[in-house]
Amino acid sequence: MRAVVLSGPGPVENLVVAELPVPEPPPGWVRVKVAAFGLNRSELHTRLGLAEGVTFPRVPGIEAVGVVDSECDLPIGQRVAAMMGGMGRVFDGGYAEYTVVPREVLVPFESGLP
Repeated sequence: MRAVVLSGPGPVENLVVAELPVPEPPPGWVRVKVAAFGLNRSELHTRLGLAEGVTFPRVPGIEAVGVVDSECDLPIGQRVAAMMGGMGRVFDGGYAEYTVVPREVLVPFESGLP
């Protein structure tokens, strides 16, 4: 899968698009096929080294929307929003084709948007 990877704090050149394996969710976590993600000041703070608790290399992104892509209490294909809870800081975030997040950060929703 393609993902944006931040190698370490510093200039924008530390962000690169890379090929990574599709992540496998551990128990209690869910894989999401990402459809969109937010760009916000939090990622700038992470890139500059101002965010606490970040380990590198890291896929940034503290929020994303997409569909459930692994077994959990939600049906595969359910639209979900994933946000916060360590995304993009202590575990890889939404700047990727797939992300794996703790089930408790997922919010299922319905929408007429594509």
